Amino acid sequence: MKKLLFAIFLISFVSVSADNEHVFDEYFESMSGGLSGGNSEIFDLDTIISKDLKPRNIQNLNKGKKEITITIDDGPTRGVTDKILDVLKKHNIQATFFILGSKVSRSKSILERMVREGHIVANHSMEHKNIGEISGIFKAKKIKEAIIDAHKLIEPYMTNSSKWYFRAPYGSWQSRAASIINSTDYGSNYYGPVLWDIGGDLDASLFKVNRAADWGCWSKGWSVNKCLKGYINETDEKKGGVVLFHDLKSESVELIERYIEEYSKRPGYKFVSLDDVKID
Repeated sequence: MKKLLFAIFLISFVSVSADNEHVFDEYFESMSGGLSGGNSEIFDLDTIISKDLKPRNIQNLNKGKKEITITIDDGPTRGVTDKILDVLKKHNIQATFFILGSKVSRSKSILERMVREGHIVANHSMEHKNIGEISGIFKAKKIKEAIIDAHKLIEPYMTNSSKWYFRAPYGSWQSRAASIINSTDYGSNYYGPVLWDIGGDLDASLFKVNRAADWGCWSKGWSVNKCLKGYINETDEKKGGVVLFHDLKSESVELIERYIEEYSKRPGYKFVSLDDVKID
C-alpha cells in the first residue's frame, strides 16, 4: 500500500511540472546510478535549469581576457563556408557556426566537414526571421517553427559540444519566446540567446574605423582592409571577446584569415572555443 501511495505521489508531482519532466527523469536516474554511474554532479539540478534560454540576450561574454572566440552566422554558403573552413584548418582554430535550418538539406557535405574538423554547430533559427517581432494569435507556433524545427534538422551535426547554443537573428529576442521554447523538450537544453562582443555594428569617422561588421562593410562597399581595421580597433579596445562574422560573401574569407593572422602574432592573445566561455 505504501508503495502504491508513493507511486501516485510521484506521478502527480512530475505531472504538475510537465515542462521540466526531463529534469526529474535525469535527476532520478542519477540517484539510482543510471548513465552517470552514480555521479550526481553530472545531473546537478541547478546546472540543468541554467540551460534554459534566457528572457534577454546574453551579452558582454568574454571581454578583457585577451581570449578570442570566432563565431560565424547565416550559412552554410557554398563557395564561402568551405573556404573559411580551409582558413580555420590552416590555422588550427575551432569556430562556432550558427547555421540556418533552411540551408541544412543542401549543405550536408559542408556540415559533415564542420563536424569532422572539430567545429561547433549551433542553431540560428530556421529562416532568419526577426523573432523579437513575432506576434499575433499564432505567436507560439511561429516561434517553435523558427527554433525547434531548425533544431530538428541541425541536431545531427551538434556533436562537438555537450551544449546546444542558440543565437537570435539580428540579436532580436523577446521574453515570451524564452518561455515558449523552454516548455519544450528541445528548448530547455539550450544556452543563449548568445550575442557577441565584437563585429556587431559600424562606427567610423573620416579618420578612423572604430568598429566594423562584415555584412555592413560589404553593403557599403568597404574594402577588406578598411573592415579589418574596425575589427582590430574594437578587439584592442575590448581586449578580446566573442567575434561575429558571416559566411555569406567571399570578402569575409579574406577578412577572417587576416584577422586570425593579426591576433596569432599578438602577445598574450589566444583563440578559444565557445565552450571555454562561461555562458550564464
